[in-house]
Amino acid sequence: MPVTLTVQEDKLLLQVSGGLTIFQAAERKPELLHVLTLAQPQVQLDLAGVDEIDTAGIQLLLLLRRELLEQGRSLEIVGASPALLVAFDLLQLHDRFGMEAA
Repeated sequence: MPVTLTVQEDKLLLQVSGGLTIFQAAERKPELLHVLTLAQPQVQLDLAGVDEIDTAGIQLLLLLRRELLEQGRSLEIVGASPALLVAFDLLQLHDRFGMEAA
C-alpha cells in the first residue's frame, strides 16, 4: 500500500491506498506520522484508495488526528473508500473526523 505525500503551500495531502489493517499497521505508522515533522498547518487525508481497514487502521487514524490537534493543526478527510465508510459507520466516527454519516 503506497502512501504518497504532496505539499501545497500551507496544505499537506496524504494519499493512502491498499489495506490499512493489522498486517500493515507497523509499516504504515511511521509513514503516516511523518507528517508530524512537517510544517503545514492543514493536513488532508485521502483514503479513497483504502480497500480494507480494521481497528488497527482506525487506531492509526485516531493517533494521527490526536497528534495533529495537539500541535494545533487540522486534519481533514477529503476522500473515503466504501471500506472506510463502513468502518466509520460501525464505530460512529464520522463526527470525530468531521464527516457526515451516510
